Amino acid sequence: MTLVDLLKYAIIVLVVVVAGWFFFSYEKPERVMHSDLGACDEPLSYRIGTIDPRFDISEEEVKDAMQVASTLWSEAINRPLAYYAEDGEIAIDFIYDDRQELAVGEMRFREQIESEQIRTDQLQREYEVRRARFEQKSSEYEQLANQTKREIDELNKWAQGKNGTLDLTEQERRYFEQKKKDVERMQERLLYEKSVLDQLAHEINNYVDRLNNRIEESNTLIDQYNEDYAGESRFTKATYRNLNVGGVITVNQFLNKRDLYLVLAHELGHALGLKHGDDPKSIMYSQMGGQEIYPIIQLTTEDKRAIAEVCK
Repeated sequence: MTLVDLLKYAIIVLVVVVAGWFFFSYEKPERVMHSDLGACDEPLSYRIGTIDPRFDISEEEVKDAMQVASTLWSEAINRPLAYYAEDGEIAIDFIYDDRQELAVGEMRFREQIESEQIRTDQLQREYEVRRARFEQKSSEYEQLANQTKREIDELNKWAQGKNGTLDLTEQERRYFEQKKKDVERMQERLLYEKSVLDQLAHEINNYVDRLNNRIEESNTLIDQYNEDYAGESRFTKATYRNLNVGGVITVNQFLNKRDLYLVLAHELGHALGLKHGDDPKSIMYSQMGGQEIYPIIQLTTEDKRAIAEVCK
């Protein structure tokens, strides 16, 4: 082999090596993640993956929830950002574990507390009705007692004026007898009104005891709830994992539909390339609980600014 042949061979080898490096360095996967495209060039596609039947939620309900989450971000920048497709690049999985068991337990505990509060409120209203009636009857009793006292005082004063008189006229006798009967009727009415007041007072005292017991039971339930479910050491409800091809949103816990909207909106935000925010009311805040979801789920200014920055 001559020197010229060696040079040709070396050039050929060099070309092959360079071409191979270029090919392997720039070969793209079949499906490119949205965050790799940058500036939201193409909307994400998502599909329904595994749904554990213990969640008691259908594929259609998951689609509806994802549509709510997608619309939330899309409307913020007036551009479609995600859509459903049977072979979508983002899989939505519902994996049941102790987190959802905890969520179900929490939901039932909340319902128990709310039910207890409803009964307590009803008892409070009944107490207030009886309390108002007692106060009204007390005022009427006091007026009747004062009137009876005046009648007795007037009759005594009249009788003292007649003291020493041997005989009363027929008219005076009838006057005295009538006044005496009037006073006796008023005294009988006083006794009756006193018994009504006593009965009302007894009922009110019973209601006070029942209310105190209800409040004590409610406080015990709330303390137990705070011990079992409150605090910042809560389980993560869902996660988003970026894969070489596509990604996976894994939902492990949600309380109700609105809670699911929030969970999916948060994880979809990660799929779109958003990071955690600083505002506790933001959808993209690292912990859930301070976000506005009633009457509808809402983005904060921080959320809108973040998606606008990613999709500029």
